[in-house]
Amino acid sequence: MLRSHRKLRNFYRFITSDTDQTSLKIPKKFTRDHRKQILLNNNVLLIVSDDKVWSLGWTVSDNGKLWLQKGWPEFYQHYCLNFGHLLHFKHLGKSIFHVRIFDPRYQELYNLQPEKNIKNNRSFKVTVRESYLESSMLYVPVRFYRRYLSGNKKSVRCVLQMAQGGSWGGVKCRVYDGYAKLCGQNWKRFSDENHLCVGDVCVFELINAVENVMRVTVSRAC
Repeated sequence: MLRSHRKLRNFYRFITSDTDQTSLKIPKKFTRDHRKQILLNNNVLLIVSDDKVWSLGWTVSDNGKLWLQKGWPEFYQHYCLNFGHLLHFKHLGKSIFHVRIFDPRYQELYNLQPEKNIKNNRSFKVTVRESYLESSMLYVPVRFYRRYLSGNKKSVRCVLQMAQGGSWGGVKCRVYDGYAKLCGQNWKRFSDENHLCVGDVCVFELINAVENVMRVTVSRAC
């Protein structure tokens, strides 16, 4: 009797050597199962348990092995990774992963506790990345979406108001398995008309929960 082939959805990586500071090798079985899907483009999105979203890049070696390399040293340093740390990657589709980080005692790090950290905090902050502009979208912390916007809906329409004036309605916000994002033509119009650039820091503050109105303050990168 033939055994059914089940694709690997999750994988773990231990930080084991100095080479992990510059790149991280993806397990062969996961690469074999998902190569076509994850290599549709070179952008890799890592959504960490602290709700930060990182845009990294793939590198394929001559022998066909797949590595996270572009942006990995910055990710490594930001989370103070060291020998013995464990990373759990959950594949959310295409080149999007949710990442949980554990210390050598297997205690999870950077895991927000919703009641403690999000209670009375109706705002979130996002740094604009090149991949966001190319894809005409912006990631929203999934905890924020589920707590303040959704009412268990898969998508909602929001109104975005710039702090210095101007309002853009009908901006779609949609939730997926593990992440949410602002997207669609009205989001692109907001992004274009407010000249969002790579490195800009946007703070979204919910000021009307009934109509999903958010005030947006932008700190320009340059």
